[in-house]
Amino acid sequence: MSCAIPAVLLAGCASGGTTPLSASLAELFPDDQATARQATEIPYASLSVQLGDVRGLMVMGSQAGEMTYWPSPEGVVLELRDGGLHATSGLEANLLGTHYGGPPPWRREAPARVEITRRWRDAEGHVIQGSGQGQLRCDATEMLTLPLAERKLERCSLVLEWTDGTTTTSTLWRDPSSHRLWAVDETPWPGAPTMQWQVARHWW
Repeated sequence: MSCAIPAVLLAGCASGGTTPLSASLAELFPDDQATARQATEIPYASLSVQLGDVRGLMVMGSQAGEMTYWPSPEGVVLELRDGGLHATSGLEANLLGTHYGGPPPWRREAPARVEITRRWRDAEGHVIQGSGQGQLRCDATEMLTLPLAERKLERCSLVLEWTDGTTTTSTLWRDPSSHRLWAVDETPWPGAPTMQWQVARHWW
């Protein structure tokens, strides 16, 4: 398999149009309109992301089962499992892993009780493990503007109470029928920077 892509926009080749061999574009496009234009031009699975100070378009680098990997030129990698946040690397503070007590919350019928355990490394290099419990609640569908289209999605709120007494709130937008995630605005652990992404070109 081979492909020809201008070097300044190197994003890899895809098998079936969904799995580039190498990834990314991040922080190249400072506004949403520019990110949308770039997503239109690149025929590979892509996300519009904001992970702390990293913002822009990320192209999927590889896929293994439910796991997808989204690298940036700066060395940041976003790891998604079934479309939801699993881990990160290359940021000042990183999520090392995620475990749910049962199916991931976005795959459940709401309202649903959620249990989660996560490990993260803080900015000082300390590895911390925390657990939280809470509720997934979903509202009626609404139109959400994504980089390449508008979609009618179910807006869900995930409020977690952690064992240290803190509370985090995340918002998930999912397809009302398949429950696939299309957009996320998440605080992954207490005190973490907000991590946001929207699907530009899907991979499923």
